[in-house]
Amino acid sequence: MSPNHHLASLIGTSVILLACCVSCGDSRHLESADLVLTGAKIFTSNEQQPWAEAVAIKDGRFIYVGDSAGASDYSSEGAISIDLEGRFVMPGLIDAHAHPGYMNVERYAEIAETDEEQMLSAVKRYAAEHPDQEWLQLCCWPIDLYVKGDQGPDKRKLDAIVPDRPVWFVSEWGHSSWLNSKALEVLGVDRDTPDPKPGVATYVRDADGEPTGWVKEGAGWQHLAEQFPIETAAHESSHEQGVVNALRWLSQSGVTAVYDAGNFGYEDRIYGLIAKLEREGKLPLRYEGTYQIITPERAQHAVSEMKRYRKDYGGERLQFNAVKLFMDGMNQNRAGALLRPHVDDPDYVGDTMLSVEELRDLLLELDEEGFDLHVHTMGDLAVRRVLDAVEEAKKVAHGDFYPRVTLAHLELIDSADLPRIKQLGIICNFTPWWFTANPDDPLKNSLGDDRYERMYLARSVANLGVPVTFSSDEWWGGELLPTYLSPYFGMQVGHMRQSPREWWEDGEAGIRAPTNERLDIDQLIEGYTRHGAYQLRMEDRIGSIETGKLADLVLLDDNLFDVGRDEIWKVKPAAVMMEGAIIQGALPGGIQH
Repeated sequence: MSPNHHLASLIGTSVILLACCVSCGDSRHLESADLVLTGAKIFTSNEQQPWAEAVAIKDGRFIYVGDSAGASDYSSEGAISIDLEGRFVMPGLIDAHAHPGYMNVERYAEIAETDEEQMLSAVKRYAAEHPDQEWLQLCCWPIDLYVKGDQGPDKRKLDAIVPDRPVWFVSEWGHSSWLNSKALEVLGVDRDTPDPKPGVATYVRDADGEPTGWVKEGAGWQHLAEQFPIETAAHESSHEQGVVNALRWLSQSGVTAVYDAGNFGYEDRIYGLIAKLEREGKLPLRYEGTYQIITPERAQHAVSEMKRYRKDYGGERLQFNAVKLFMDGMNQNRAGALLRPHVDDPDYVGDTMLSVEELRDLLLELDEEGFDLHVHTMGDLAVRRVLDAVEEAKKVAHGDFYPRVTLAHLELIDSADLPRIKQLGIICNFTPWWFTANPDDPLKNSLGDDRYERMYLARSVANLGVPVTFSSDEWWGGELLPTYLSPYFGMQVGHMRQSPREWWEDGEAGIRAPTNERLDIDQLIEGYTRHGAYQLRMEDRIGSIETGKLADLVLLDDNLFDVGRDEIWKVKPAAVMMEGAIIQGALPGGIQH
């Protein structure tokens, strides 16, 4: 059903209700539902009515939310009525930062060894076994094996085993790569090549100014689509199947909307595919696409590219509303922007992709053109500069400021900036399955105990009344992909700040400090629903179960407020409804897609 159809339906319903109020004083008897669900435990995510036990649905929208007795007034001879017998219901979920379109774009051969000698031997063996590969794309070297202080991987070690073909060896985090000399030559990178952004997107150099082969963030990503295009039928098929699978797993988990946080130069291929799926009726959720700023010069093209995407690929479900900016990189690979240096590298604090002034100007352009901004921020300096830019832009705008600004990841926030996040109307997006502890985490040594023990302050932000949204931020794939995409996995780790019990080694696992940052279940559900809808500017349509909104809901046999805290990640919906239609699973009585 189109948005215009929904709008017309809602307007028509409103007219009927108004007439009824005037003539008979009770609107319920003049409107019959298509579907009435009673006897449920419904967490609505509506602050004015947090709980209900029944809903009535007509033409894809909720026309009643309340108790079961009241719902009976909406039944008619043609309506389907189902007693849910105490089952748990919540709104459709929203993954507010993911990369489902990127599945199977990169095709790296996995090098599983983590000991350096064994790892290099495996690289040499792979090269010998694949003599016809022009590029050797490999994954995933461990960050803590090479990144110590200002030191990182060196091209000479790869040159010694593969001197004649280019090697692109990506790190386990995907935010930096290790290239040999041949690869640098193919890319045209030498001592005279400028860094796209020093301190963030860089070609690391030795004391003589020669590139070492360690390439960080956008300095590498900007080459991917050109060097590794999706050209063969096999690669196209693999990519499409990976995307279809990811979307299906999201939908089966109850996700009815997703923000795609970017595709590193493959946008036309990916959004062309998503548009094709929508035309064929195979896109099972609302999909928000984006344009990524991975180097400073790309900021100049953000608005024009977003407009082009809207024109070329936009539809009812595939839309483009928020630009994505990498304000910094990862703290793990020394590309995060910090207010204080790394403990083991006192000369390095990093930098941001855009200055405060440059970001202010971008925000003013987005304000004029009607776009939002989604910002990758790992370090506390990156957070600070975004807040400064928003504050300056709002002063210049003199009135209503259009962009909704979302800060994503937020590994570190300086305590002085917490109230500013609220004051400036910022949205905060976290990936809660990252809230686990690793006793051997190298960040402990680089950040120091005080910062390491104040990471991911999601509850502190939520307690200020800031809209907090949640996400999977998953793109890699593999056997655990359905788990990482699952909102229930995010809910469990966000609730416990600890990995699932079945993953513990030796009967125990560390808890991510501070423990008072554990999130309540209602905070998590609201982040995956109402706040997610606000981030995506869909709060008038979805995100809560209330009269007039689209009838998206998730039916669970397990009540998330009662299920064992170590079992949340295993939860699977019994049914998922989108705009009043069952799209996954089945309702009691066998009503299904």
